[in-house]
Parts: sequence; structure tokens; C-alpha cells
Amino acid sequence: MYLVFDVGGTFVKYAWMSMDGNIQEKGKYPTPTKEGESVPEFVESLGQIYDKYKDQGVEGIALSLPGLIDAENGIIRNGGGIKYLKDAHLAELLGARCDGVKISMENDGKCAALAEVWMGNAKGCKNAAVVILGTGIGGGIVINGHVHRGKDLSAGELSYFFADTLTRKDVDKIFDIDSISDMEEEYEKLPYLWSTSYSTRAFCYQVAVAKGINPKEFNGELLYKMAEEGDPVVLDMLEDFYFTTAKYLFNIFAIVDPDIILLGGGISAQPAFVEGVKRYVEKLKSISMITNFIKVDVCKFGNDSNLLGALYSFRQMYLEN
Repeated sequence: MYLVFDVGGTFVKYAWMSMDGNIQEKGKYPTPTKEGESVPEFVESLGQIYDKYKDQGVEGIALSLPGLIDAENGIIRNGGGIKYLKDAHLAELLGARCDGVKISMENDGKCAALAEVWMGNAKGCKNAAVVILGTGIGGGIVINGHVHRGKDLSAGELSYFFADTLTRKDVDKIFDIDSISDMEEEYEKLPYLWSTSYSTRAFCYQVAVAKGINPKEFNGELLYKMAEEGDPVVLDMLEDFYFTTAKYLFNIFAIVDPDIILLGGGISAQPAFVEGVKRYVEKLKSISMITNFIKVDVCKFGNDSNLLGALYSFRQMYLEN
């Protein structure tokens, strides 16, 4: 049996799993992100969960994490939203805390992609791309059944696609996005990236401003409630959302030529979103015989995708090599 963690900005989810992906038990606790918290405290929080299961025989620990993850060396090169994890040699530290058990680590977007290739809607595909729409744009590119990380581990960091809104006149206004701590400030000051213009959260921010609603009180559920009620402003903005998402998918297709592109994230559970994106994919693919081969669908797994993908990453690292 294996202990699997999905580390997020709000909660650390964990599961006690068999190697075939069957979840025996799940739980979660708040992610240690308070001011002054550190790597040792984070490692200890994971270690305390390990202590609950060690007498049952933990064969390995697998982790899904935000940021740039050096999976081969067990190092977090950049901790994403958990800043203090930057440059942490997590696999070594956690292994020492947990009786030398084998550790694997992978980026959360890449875990979502691996889950789909292993037993989801990309099963049987050699090459696949997964796009996760949420606070930003997560993702994973799978080539020949293995996640593609790139030279600097940033392959699949789709948040950094430049948006159509960026013009030559705006180039001198660009500054380091990591210097901004307030997400809403990112949307106002740097609306030139996919993540800051058409991630789910960025789009909800746009709609809230257009409708005079406090963005902190607006979310995807309210968005689609207003759409169902026939709000013309919301319906028109949603069409832009679907169209823009479809265009980005074609950019991914042109670079990777995957067997399939899968959409994930909370908004992918809305049938209207998937149908809307697919509608524009159908319109756009007629531009060439080449683009006609694009295939877009929705991810099979929701909240458990990162857990499954982290376990599959462990399997590839230790059991298939």
C-alpha cells in the first residue's frame, strides 16, 4: 500500500492507496502556509500522516506539488504558491523522516495528465495534453507515455502563454508577475497572459467587474446561474471565454500534435463550458487539413486526479524502470 499526497495552496489531501489506484481511505488538513512556517514544519506535517499508516506497511510515498518539481532529484525548484518550499530537497528530508521509504514527487498539472493517460480519457494514447483551468492554467504534456518536463522543468506551464491583448506598445509595461501577491492586482496590472486574462478565476473577475459585483463574492457557480437566467452580458462574455480557450488549444495542438487534448478544473464539470469550447474547436479546425485532426474532450477525473497521477509517477519511477 502507498501513501499519496496532493499538496494544494489551501489543503494537503492524502490517500491510502493500492498500486492499482484503489483509494482505501482519504483525508486532508490545512496546508502550512502561515507566516514564519518552514520546510521542517511542512515535512513534519507529512510525517505525522505517515505515522498513522506505517504499522500497516507503507511501501512508498508519492506527492503531487505545485511549482517546478525536479522529480529525478527530489527537489522543489520553485514552490508555486508555497514560497518557502523553493529549493527544498523534499524527497531526501521526507525519506529521512519516514524511515527511508521511497519517495516520488511530481508537479500537480503533470500529475493530472498522468492520471488521464494511466486510466482516464487519454488511456491508450501515446501523446496527450491536459489543460487545467482554475486560479491559473495548469497542465501536462505526455510524450510516449511519459510526462515531458523540459530543460528547466517548465514544460506544460500553460499560464505563461501570451494573450492576444499584449501589443508592442505594452511590452515596456511588463514586470515580474511573481512580485504581485494579490491575484486581483495581477488581473488589472498584467492582463497579458492566459492565466491573468482567461483562467477561470481571471474570467470570473472580468464578469464580476462588468456586472458591478464584488469579485470576492463571485464564482463559477454564480456565473452559470446568471447564464441560465439569460443574462445577455454574461452570455456574450462566456462566448468570448469559449472562443479564446479554443484558440489556445489549437496553439497547443500545433506544437505537440497530441492524440487528444483534455480539459480539467472545476469549470470542466459544467457541460455548457465543454460544449462551448468544442463548438468553437469545430469552427476553427476547418482552417486546414492539419488542424482537422484535433480532438478535444473533458478529463475523466476530478478531485482525485492529482492523487492518481502522483501514484502513477511513483510506479513509473520505481516499478517500471
